Amino acid sequence: MKSVTAACFVILGCLVHEANAQPAAKLPAVDFSTMTCEQFWEKTTAADRGPFLFWLSGYFGHKKNSPVLDPVDFTDRTRALSQYCAKQPSERVLATAEKAFGN
Repeated sequence: MKSVTAACFVILGCLVHEANAQPAAKLPAVDFSTMTCEQFWEKTTAADRGPFLFWLSGYFGHKKNSPVLDPVDFTDRTRALSQYCAKQPSERVLATAEKAFGN
């Protein structure tokens, strides 16, 4: 009986610890229509850029009604987006991505 009581206290302690734990930080929403190239490259980490670039690719793929992801083409278009943004840092990311992914 003592081991059951001890186990209950351990479980209760874990539950209290979990309840007091800080919630995971929420990432803010990203509005590509207002974000400039400079903001995109400065405010996102390299690890975060990949999913954002895939989202942009999918966004324009959907507009073209294309379900195809060509990895080589994606890499080329991402490189073009990066190069264009470097030359035009004040341009909006969505407008720039449309030039890279939209055609």
